[in-house]
Amino acid sequence: MERTSLNKPNHPPAGVLGIGLEAFLPPGAYAPEPRRARISLPVDRSRVAVNDAAQAGALANMFDSLRHRQDWTGPWYKRGITALKYVARSLCLAAQHERFLALIAADPVMRAYRRRDPRLLERHMHRYVNAHWHRRDRLTYLQQHYRFAKAHLPAGLYELVYATGHASLGSVTAKDGSLLTLCLRPPIYKGCEGELCLQLCDANEEPLYSIVFTVADEQPALMIGCLQGPSGENARDVVRELTRNLHGMRPKQLMLSLVYTFAQQYGIQRLVAISNDAHPLRRSGRPLFSDYDAFWEEQRGERIGGGWYALPGSLTHKSEAEVPSNHRAAFRRREALRREAEGLLADALAQPLPAFRKTDQEASRIAFPVYGRL
Repeated sequence: MERTSLNKPNHPPAGVLGIGLEAFLPPGAYAPEPRRARISLPVDRSRVAVNDAAQAGALANMFDSLRHRQDWTGPWYKRGITALKYVARSLCLAAQHERFLALIAADPVMRAYRRRDPRLLERHMHRYVNAHWHRRDRLTYLQQHYRFAKAHLPAGLYELVYATGHASLGSVTAKDGSLLTLCLRPPIYKGCEGELCLQLCDANEEPLYSIVFTVADEQPALMIGCLQGPSGENARDVVRELTRNLHGMRPKQLMLSLVYTFAQQYGIQRLVAISNDAHPLRRSGRPLFSDYDAFWEEQRGERIGGGWYALPGSLTHKSEAEVPSNHRAAFRRREALRREAEGLLADALAQPLPAFRKTDQEASRIAFPVYGRL
């Protein structure tokens, strides 16, 4: 017996129950033909292809971020748990995290930096810069800093700092004839206080003093997250000797002057510094040896909420006339050393393109938040 098919050309397609739509219409009524799928234009097909490629790229970047994670330590099951936590936290900010991974994947310098410090990929998932920040704030400022660094740091300096991990800016001669070297480095391994570290080192480039900061580029601001001297039993003796070699200038005062030089080089008029209670290590149980609040207040900083101190737009330095005559020779040597150190940093940052140049009126409209957003 010959088998027939309901889907022959002279038969309409069967309905859900094997009955055509015409069975439910009154006599003489017309059942329109089913609407055919629109044939996609080349533009539509290319858009779909781009979206598919973007999704494939996002997945590739995500899988790549799971590789070479030497920062995940312990037995295999602990590393597996850490990896699952990373994936879960990534999904909480999926689109923003994908953009950050894409930023890293597109830049050979950032790829080299990521291999050297894979914690970069999840810095925003842990305590970071300001304890009051939400993870979205942390990732926003992390992206902004590297967008600024790539766009404004000289290419050679950018590569030395983040791909190589060290840039020597030059040396000044201390009172005893020894050399003191300025260095720019990325944050320490698993660092949480900022993304650019400026250090005063000895002749062997061993750090003596460090100041760590992050640059926000949308509302230009420089955020200081750490100002740290030597540690250990003889830390006070080291600071005392270093102060003497700086002709009586406190090392942390020199470091703050250098940060102001950095900000002025790029026209950044707003500087903020972390307070004691908002420091990311304050609640980790690890001791902090510096009283940040006291030092920022000494520099005429004003507490503005959200864990920040707003620092003045410029530092004030004494004039020679304000110094007693018997101390003026030391004052001149101290000022000459400070200006020489600032010159080394300015020369390293020199570039033809101006950065954030805002008028005073525009700068006055930049408001700092009470709860962490800049």
